[in-house]
Amino acid sequence: MTAELVREPSEGGGIAFPPTLLGYAQNLTMAWLLSYDSPNTRDAYRREIERWFAFCTETGLDPLQARKAHGDVYKRWLELQVGKPIPAKTMARRISAVSSWYDYLAYEDAIEVNHLKGTRRPKVQRNRSETTALTRDEAHHLVAAADADFGPAKLRTAAFIRVLVHTGVRVEEAIAAELDALGWARGVRTLRIVGKGDKPKIRRLPVETAYALDRYLEDRARRAGVEVADQSGRIFVTDTGGRFYRSSASKLVERIARQAGIVAKVTPHVLRHTWASIAKDLGASPNDIKEALGHEDLNTTMLYLHTANQLERDPSQLVASALE
Repeated sequence: MTAELVREPSEGGGIAFPPTLLGYAQNLTMAWLLSYDSPNTRDAYRREIERWFAFCTETGLDPLQARKAHGDVYKRWLELQVGKPIPAKTMARRISAVSSWYDYLAYEDAIEVNHLKGTRRPKVQRNRSETTALTRDEAHHLVAAADADFGPAKLRTAAFIRVLVHTGVRVEEAIAAELDALGWARGVRTLRIVGKGDKPKIRRLPVETAYALDRYLEDRARRAGVEVADQSGRIFVTDTGGRFYRSSASKLVERIARQAGIVAKVTPHVLRHTWASIAKDLGASPNDIKEALGHEDLNTTMLYLHTANQLERDPSQLVASALE
C-alpha cells in the first residue's frame, strides 16, 4: 500500500507522517483511507488526518499517545491556523475524521482505546445551512464574467462555470466526469456523473451549457491537433492537457466571482446552493430539486431551500423601520 493510492499526484509526495509514527501505524493509516469506497471521501479524510499529523509534529505529540485533552487543544490550534473561528459543522467533521482514524487503530489493536472520542465537539444545527446562495443577478454576472475571461483556458472557464451554475452538480462530479459521459437521451444532451457513494446519475445539460462545452472541446481538439471525437479522458483538463484538480477549480470559481464584482467569497458549493435556490424560485418542486442534486433525504434539500432567502426574510428591517 502506498501513499499514491490515496493522494493526487500533483499535490506531491506521500502523507507527511510525524517522526514517531512508523511502520505498522503508517500501513494502517493507508488501509484506513483505502477502506472508504469513494475517492472523494478518501481525499477528504486524508486532508483531515494530515492536519492532525501537522499538529502532532508541531507540538511534539506522539499520535499513539493522544488523549482527550490533546483533541481539545487541537480545536484551538485549528482556529489559530486560519485566524478566525471555524464553523461548527467543519470543526465537528475534522474531529470526527481523526476519531475515525483512532477507531480503526483500536480495532486493529495498534492502540488500546480511542481517547479522542471524549473530545467535545460543537453542536451542529441540523435545520439550517451556513452557505448563502447567490442572487439570480449575481449568478447572471458570474456567468458573464466567465464569458469575459481571458487566456488559453477562457472557453474551459465559460463551460465549467456553466456546468456548476446551470446544473448544480458537485465540483467533484464535474471535474471527474469523462468525455464518454456526454451523451444524448430523448432528444436532449446529457451528462453522466458519479455522485456520493459511487452512484451514477444522468443529468440533463441545458442547451446553453452544451453549447459552451462544445466550443471548449472543439478548441481543445484544435490545439491538440486531433479530431473532437478522438479526444479521451476527462472533460475538464488543464491548458496542457493535465488533470484539473479540485483546488484549481475552487480558485477558478473565486477568481471569476471577484471579476463579477461579487464581494462575498464564492465557492463551488455556493453555486450548488445557488442552483437550488433559483430552481425553487422558478417553480421547480423540492422533490425534483432533490432528485437532481442526488440527495438521499428531502430534509437535506430543504436546508438548501430554507436558507436561500433567509436574509431577505429576516424581520429586523421591519422592526427598525417601525421604530425609526
